[in-house]
Amino acid sequence: MNKFVSTMVAGAAALAIAGSASAQTVTLRITGSTAFRGATHNAILAMLQTNRVYGYAGTSFTGAGQAQFIGTTIVGNIPVIIKTSWAGSVGGIQTLTQNRTDGSNTKWMNNDASLTVGGASGLSSGPYDAPVTADVAMSDTFQGQTPYTSPTLTKVTVGVVPFAWVRNTGCPSGVDNMTTLQAQLFLASGSLPIGLFTGNTNDTVIVSLIGRDQDSGTRVVSFAEPAFGVFSAPFQNQLAVNGVFGANGSTTNSITGIQPYPDTTVLGDFYASPTAGYASGGTVAGLLRTPNALTGAGTHIIGYVGISDANTATNGASGAAYMKYNGVDYSEDAVRAGKYTFWSYEHLMYRSSLTGNSKTVADTLANTIKTVNISPAGIHLGTMGVSRQGEGLVVSP
Repeated sequence: MNKFVSTMVAGAAALAIAGSASAQTVTLRITGSTAFRGATHNAILAMLQTNRVYGYAGTSFTGAGQAQFIGTTIVGNIPVIIKTSWAGSVGGIQTLTQNRTDGSNTKWMNNDASLTVGGASGLSSGPYDAPVTADVAMSDTFQGQTPYTSPTLTKVTVGVVPFAWVRNTGCPSGVDNMTTLQAQLFLASGSLPIGLFTGNTNDTVIVSLIGRDQDSGTRVVSFAEPAFGVFSAPFQNQLAVNGVFGANGSTTNSITGIQPYPDTTVLGDFYASPTAGYASGGTVAGLLRTPNALTGAGTHIIGYVGISDANTATNGASGAAYMKYNGVDYSEDAVRAGKYTFWSYEHLMYRSSLTGNSKTVADTLANTIKTVNISPAGIHLGTMGVSRQGEGLVVSP
């Protein structure tokens, strides 16, 4: 069967699945944590029967900002259309509590005929559904650590998400550790002499901070862990790629400029420069692995990301590298043992009004996440030897 015919057959299968049970089909829209999107996408596939079809934006299934699935659940035989659109944990909670339909996290793919059994890539150009709010949010922060505490959402804790500080391509290898006190100072100032990290007081080359916007759970955890304060105002920077500020990075481009992150509006809320940041951990990861042409200006870059994005940033010969946290190298075993404390819990959240088969599908997804392979994005709860009551709080047996 040639590729054209195969695609047509798969597209017809998608329409057949959606059409044959249209009166009973559950449509579930999921937003929230970009740090956990890969694990969620894998769990969605695992909960569906093998005749499911799907597609996603860009070329990476686990890193896709948007995806769509059509199929039938293994548990309960419920026909479903599941759509994902990721922007950040806090933004996901805001979307659910305020029933928002604006923003990048509520743009839902409508590519039924283009989906395939093997997964169709490159669907980022739409078409999109008419604006509608999300049903579920994945969040790596507790609702109480956000400004959006009411109404209280139903929460199912599904895993653990580690995070990391990463130095960029070209940053000296001596910049290999971040302590809690260094993180506090770095987040407040936005740049520091590199000697503070290397121990060489004569090393006055500058290292600067890039990070996430106010939509992000990664930001909440990264501010809570060193006791900087989840609502404190940081100094974050924006990079220029090949002369364009706000552009995405890649290994074939170059970082050519740096400025305080400009004023930004996120889901209707205004944030003044330089407190804002990037909308996606994938964007931060891409910038950290982009060749740095700022050496003449004496500037290197450090950013904080979820562990999946840290792997992306440091993959291959990019030159970006993990930093220790309080002298401890990251590993899943170090998290489980309580030695590496830069982590939070991952939650699946939905409104109390979600009922019937929609709630059943959401709960099935939560249970599936707990059983399928979620590495490297997360760690199973059942394997943890330690626990904590919230982001940045004491880790105990």
